[in-house]
Amino acid sequence: MADVARIAGVSRSTVSYALSGVRPIATETRDRILRAMSDLGYTPNLLAQGLAGKRTGIVSLIFPVGEQGMNVTEFEYVQGAAEQARLDGYHLLLWPMDADELGEMQRIVAQGLVDGILLMEVRSFDERIPVLLDTGVPFVSIGRPTDDAGLAFVDADFEAMGDLAVSHLAGLGHTEIGLVTHSQESLDVGYGPMVRSWDAVAASASRLGVTARLFPTASTLAGGRDVFEQILETAPETTGLVMINEAATAGLLGAAAKNGWRVPERLSLVAINTSAGSAERFMPALTTASAEPKAMGREAAQFLSRRLRGEGTDALQWLAEPVLTLRESTTVARTTRQ
Repeated sequence: MADVARIAGVSRSTVSYALSGVRPIATETRDRILRAMSDLGYTPNLLAQGLAGKRTGIVSLIFPVGEQGMNVTEFEYVQGAAEQARLDGYHLLLWPMDADELGEMQRIVAQGLVDGILLMEVRSFDERIPVLLDTGVPFVSIGRPTDDAGLAFVDADFEAMGDLAVSHLAGLGHTEIGLVTHSQESLDVGYGPMVRSWDAVAASASRLGVTARLFPTASTLAGGRDVFEQILETAPETTGLVMINEAATAGLLGAAAKNGWRVPERLSLVAINTSAGSAERFMPALTTASAEPKAMGREAAQFLSRRLRGEGTDALQWLAEPVLTLRESTTVARTTRQ
C-alpha cells in the first residue's frame, strides 16, 4: 500500500479510504490510485480490510446443501445472484452451511468477513433469521418464513404454482393426482417450499373435486424409484403427478418406463419451481409451473445491494409470479381418452 501511495502522490490513509469507501475521495485522486495499483499489480486483501472493520466488498450466499446437494434450478438462483452482485460491485461467496449451524453463521458475521448475506432454503420458522436480526448484518432471503413482516425477501409464489399445476391436470381430466416432495423430514422441519406446495395442491384439488395424495421421498434417483413403487402399491389409480423434487424425478421416470407406465400417456407430470434449463434435460421434457429462478436471484442480490447502501429499507419484498409452460409430459387423462 505504501508503494501505491507513493506513486499516486497521496497518503496511505487516502489509499485505504479509496479502497474501503469509508470516506469520499475525489474522482481524480481515485483514478490516480487505481492507475498506481494497476501499474504495480497490487490487489487489496479484502479479508484483512474486513477484519479491520472496513467493508470487504463480499456478500455471502448461505445454502444448506442437505440431502439433495444443489440441483440445476437452485444453481440458477445462485448464478443470477452472483451476476447481479458483481454488477453492483460485490463478490459473492457461496457458503454451504446447514440451517442448524447457527454458531458458525454467527462467527462469520462477528469476524466481519462479509458485508451482507443472502439466505436460501428458508423454513416456515427459521432460527437463522432472529440470529441475523440480532447481529444487525444486512440480509435478504430467497424464500420466506410464515411470519415475514419487516423482512426483505424474494420468493416464488408457491400457492399460485400449486394452483396452476393442479388446474392444468384437472383440465386434462385427471382426478387422481399426487404431489412428490422432498423427504418427510423436510416437511416436519417446516421447509417452506414443501409446506406451501402441499397446502396449495391440497386446497386446489379440494376446490376442483380432485383427489390429491402426498408422496414425500428422498431427493435422489433411488428416492424417485422408491416413490414410484409406493404409488404402485398404494395409489395405482394415479394418473397425474405434481413434482417438486428434481433429483427424484429422473428416478421416477426410469421406474415408470420399466413398469410400462408411459409418460404422458399413462402418467402426466407437472414440475413446479423447476427452471426451463432443468425441465428440458428430462425425457420427455417436463411441463412446468414456475417462476424464473435466475431473475429471482438477481432481484434478491439487488435488494441486498440497496440495503447495504441504506436505500429502500422498507417493502423490499417480491413474490415472483409463475407461468405454466407446456412441454411433453402432460396429456389428457387415460380414463378421459377411453
